[in-house]
Amino acid sequence: MDRPTTFARNVASLTTANFLANAVGAVVTILVINHLGDERYGAFKAAMSFATVFLVLAETGVGMRFLYDCSGDKSRIEEHFGAVLFLQAVPYLASLLLTVACAFLFRYSYLLIGLVALVSVAAVFRIFAETCEKVLTVYQHLHLAALLRTIRFMSIAVGGVLVVWLNWDVVAWALVQVVSMLLYAVCTTAVTFRFVWPRLTFAMLWPTLTASYIFGLGSIFFAIYENVDTVMLTKLLPAPALERVGIYGAAYVIMTFTYTLPAAFIASMEPLVFAARDDLSQLARLGGLSNRGIAIIAVPLNLAIAILAPNIRALILPDIGQDAALVLSILAWYGFVRFMNFPAGMMMVAAGMQTRRVFVQAAAVVFNIAGNLYMIRRYDIFGAAMMTVATELLIFAAYNWLLRHRLSGYYCFGVLAKPVLAAAAMGALVAAGTYATGVFLPGNKFAWLAMVPVGAAFYFGALAALRFFSEEEKAFVRRLFARLHLTRSAV
Repeated sequence: MDRPTTFARNVASLTTANFLANAVGAVVTILVINHLGDERYGAFKAAMSFATVFLVLAETGVGMRFLYDCSGDKSRIEEHFGAVLFLQAVPYLASLLLTVACAFLFRYSYLLIGLVALVSVAAVFRIFAETCEKVLTVYQHLHLAALLRTIRFMSIAVGGVLVVWLNWDVVAWALVQVVSMLLYAVCTTAVTFRFVWPRLTFAMLWPTLTASYIFGLGSIFFAIYENVDTVMLTKLLPAPALERVGIYGAAYVIMTFTYTLPAAFIASMEPLVFAARDDLSQLARLGGLSNRGIAIIAVPLNLAIAILAPNIRALILPDIGQDAALVLSILAWYGFVRFMNFPAGMMMVAAGMQTRRVFVQAAAVVFNIAGNLYMIRRYDIFGAAMMTVATELLIFAAYNWLLRHRLSGYYCFGVLAKPVLAAAAMGALVAAGTYATGVFLPGNKFAWLAMVPVGAAFYFGALAALRFFSEEEKAFVRRLFARLHLTRSAV
């Protein structure tokens, strides 16, 4: 199967499965958030963020290195796979004890410490499964990876329904995460071992670790930046801090549901990009294609979220404080920049700039923590949201400045002009239409939803009128839809 066909199959499989699974997962998670309320969900969110910050210290980077090394050469995949599993499992199991010990040192309540322990165990299962899943990525069987992720999301959804239906507490929701991740790990292992069995060669361990450490540092800095604000909120805000953490976390989790689109797109492109890492002109072309694809979705989606945040909060988070709407409006701008950083980060790795990427991420962590120390005390949870936007902007500027100097012909900013123009017109239409529905249909909390398809149709119509799409891209989209039901690749 040729590369465009493989890419089309991967995008179709992964995006479709992730969208359906996340749609169901989003509904159930929102039900659980409203069921638990500000304080109890805040405790769960704090435990998740705390566990992520400390568990990630065990990240060795070997999973990403495995994908990087084996995308173009599978001749020693058994030995690489064995080294990866060993170097992922042992540090994470050891760091699990460190994470719980640190929760005691932070003087958290026994409930919060118990939640930290449960979500840490779930995280270890998830890391093991995602490590195995990289084998499927190397073999271009992302439709199987999509199926396994669907099992993971659906098991969490079923557990969430039980939590709400049986009126269980936050501990039960944490147990759902453990059981779901265990099921995900078992299924992923069984499927992966059909393709390759790991072979542990001790002579492979040290070379693998030394070649991977830079990937690990990048993951560590990124995870700390993503989660440290929630941990800082638990200590910098006056009591009852967990209620404010719950409001902030509920808005943040709504924003993360939108990441399915760029994550699936980039996961589909990674093997092709890494395989072309020695051809800088090809990398620049693939980077431009990635930026165009992400920009088309990122600009209107996040603008719509910023405009409609109060309506979204009232509809899906009625039991969460109204401040969640303003937090969501702020985080919508973070979402846009984060979308654009997905392809930029991938290109940094493929272009051999991982060390520079790590320095950027380290600087972002320092900037974020220092800014949060001031912004949280002064502006509460809104300060944390603003620092998240500012930090992602710093990463965006650094990534694209470095890439333009490395890859001749790489472009990012130019692709945004027409989507921004079309989205601005769409935003005006959506804002006016939402206001009109509020005037003529007062009290109807669903009326504004009619503006979503209207705005989307207007946006894509405006892009077509501005002649944004090239003939090559139109042909690619037609081919993509034609490949929705491709059979499994023999690659």
